[in-house]
Amino acid sequence: MKNIVIVLLLLILIGCNDDYYYIPIYQDAIYIMDTDGSNIQKVIDVNSCSNVQFLPNSNKLLYMLNRTDGSNMGSLFTSNTDGTEVTQISGELKIRKDLPSISDDGLKIVFWVLNESRDFAVYDLYLVDPMGIEIVNLTQTNNVSEIDASFIYYQSQECLLYVTYYTENQINYSTISIMNMTTFGIDTLYIEEIDSDHGFRKPNYDNENDILFTIYDYYSVSKYSSLENGVSTFVSYCGLESMEISIENTQILFHLNGIVLNNYVLNQVEELVDGYKPHVFQDIVIYCTYGWSNIGDIYSIKLDGSNNTILAEDGFYPRFSDDGSQIVYIGRYDINSEDKSRRIF
Repeated sequence: MKNIVIVLLLLILIGCNDDYYYIPIYQDAIYIMDTDGSNIQKVIDVNSCSNVQFLPNSNKLLYMLNRTDGSNMGSLFTSNTDGTEVTQISGELKIRKDLPSISDDGLKIVFWVLNESRDFAVYDLYLVDPMGIEIVNLTQTNNVSEIDASFIYYQSQECLLYVTYYTENQINYSTISIMNMTTFGIDTLYIEEIDSDHGFRKPNYDNENDILFTIYDYYSVSKYSSLENGVSTFVSYCGLESMEISIENTQILFHLNGIVLNNYVLNQVEELVDGYKPHVFQDIVIYCTYGWSNIGDIYSIKLDGSNNTILAEDGFYPRFSDDGSQIVYIGRYDINSEDKSRRIF
């Protein structure tokens, strides 16, 4: 009886301090907002969302959810911007959780899929339409791993720029390759002998100036003076994050203890801001303050370093719409914020 009384007294004391014993329970969700941070709208609840972006020339979003089979891979989905018509477009394929590439017309999506016929990680490039009607293996290689694809225009042709890794005669190689999306012909642009898997990553092409950028050996950014037969020069050390080019301002962003800005006309490198996952529209950069989940915030800043402004709390992996009028991102909300009934006893 005495023990029961003590427990009841403890429960009464605990109940006197709701805020201290309230436990928030968060639900991940996809959000859209205007570029000034106003008009934030929740699109759809998601669980373990890796990335999200607008599909050009449509009212749809493309996003990746982590698979629940323990594979540490992802699955691709589309939905309308109001959260309706959710469609899994990648079937049962196990997808590497990088940001997929989308063609300018929004009709072609390329992602890289684990080739399960191998004992080690080998990826093929796959092509799918926004409705998931037709899925095509573009590379179909058992011994060559293809990743980091991006749509570009070269010599008035739509092409796919990507990286490969393979071993030949016990020597490891990495290449930057290009596929013509009309003929599906493939050319190797650059090839390097490498140690382990420390080769090319995340190539990015400035079509206006015919300049190619790539991460090489994991920790450096290199610049090639042309897409084909160019001369390579070292730009900067970096971290293994995707790069973003602002063609209008001839500047490239990459990650090195923060977001670094390289003006490749003036050959100047400087840190822009402490952040992750940058995306550029004209002279504005959006980014998040935490690089692996939505526990950070979303900010915007101009390329000249001015107007660093918070847009949304609890946000991750922001991306502009085609016209720069909206931003989509992965956020979260407290599902118990209106009901503080959860307690610790």
